[in-house]
Amino acid sequence: MAEETKTEEQEKEVKKVTKKKFLLFLVIGLVIIVLAGSVIAVFSTFKDGKGKEKERSPKETVIYSMEPIVVNLFDPTGKRYIQIRLALELKDKKMEEEIKSNEPKIKDVIISTLSAKTPEDVLQPEAKDLIKTELLQKINSALGEEAILNVYITQYIVE
Repeated sequence: MAEETKTEEQEKEVKKVTKKKFLLFLVIGLVIIVLAGSVIAVFSTFKDGKGKEKERSPKETVIYSMEPIVVNLFDPTGKRYIQIRLALELKDKKMEEEIKSNEPKIKDVIISTLSAKTPEDVLQPEAKDLIKTELLQKINSALGEEAILNVYITQYIVE
């Protein structure tokens, strides 16, 4: 009988320990779920904030697509050229008419800028970003105001 009481007491202790472990794991699990939910909520708030800005931006801005431009590159052989198509992001609809009327001036800036480039200049990995930045600055200075917000390259062929 003494042995039976010892085993019953041991079983009760084991049950108490397993209950405590179960409760501990349950509490830890709940804490992890709450933390994960909080992190997701915070990141979705940041994402929504950025999304609202992007939704407003296209309504306020206008994208003006240009025809492709072919330019000979600065190459001793004279056989290398670039074909590029650009889209210009304008700050409002009124600027679109001004861009249309100044398109020859804009094309001249683009041709002058790109014809000074060597084939190595336009084939670098960061070449497109450099060209976009340079064209944005030069076109805005040629127009005399910050009419263009961004330049997008929609076609880029180097032969």
